Amino acid sequence: MNVGDPFVRHTAYCFQVLEGVRKDDFNEKGLWPSRDPADVDEPTQEVLVAQLQRWKELVKKYTAVTKMLDPREMFILSIAVQRWAGPILEVGTYKGITTCLMCEVLNSLKRRVQLFTVELLREGYKGPAGDDEYPGENYFKALQQFRSQKALSRVVPIVGDSHKLFPVFWGVRPVLIFLDGDHTEEGVTQDLQMLKNFNHPFICLLHDANLSSVMEPVLKLRSEIPVHFANFHTGASGEKGLVALSRP
Repeated sequence: MNVGDPFVRHTAYCFQVLEGVRKDDFNEKGLWPSRDPADVDEPTQEVLVAQLQRWKELVKKYTAVTKMLDPREMFILSIAVQRWAGPILEVGTYKGITTCLMCEVLNSLKRRVQLFTVELLREGYKGPAGDDEYPGENYFKALQQFRSQKALSRVVPIVGDSHKLFPVFWGVRPVLIFLDGDHTEEGVTQDLQMLKNFNHPFICLLHDANLSSVMEPVLKLRSEIPVHFANFHTGASGEKGLVALSRP
């Protein structure tokens, strides 16, 4: 990826919006209004390219582990961890793959911060075919992994319903929030409620933004409170896609 690449230009623009450097030009549906990415000066793109190169091998490693996140989404998540220094809150841990990715970024940056990860735990919860189904056994296995890997000792696993944990989140004051939990409109709306009560700077990234049940609550919140909004447009089809809200 080089200066002038459409992904580089658009991602650089999104980070400028989220950092309050410029006003966003997304339409009322949260979509980019043209086929061409925004014009962003070359020095800004060069900074982003350097960051992309820094996390290239790490993203390559995790791309081989999971197809749930697009490699571009892994890059953006890594860069967000790099740019927003402070405690991290992840809602919707599942197998813990993004937890491990963010931990490795923090380890590389030598930051002494904690990553709070939240998931429901329903042991023995089975799908229609009799197989383990989200959130079920996968999170239990992730907890075992966090305990066994010294590199992940910064992880604070929380088992519970994120909608009922705001007092905990208020105490944590997360600087970066990654929401990848309940993808129903009601669930996403409830998860986003915490942002209304935070009075500190933060960035909140939401996965599977191509789902209307995710995007609609995001756009509603965008109209209700003063936050910056950016759609990274990483999902060309299906459920993937990454959007972000931030408060400087």
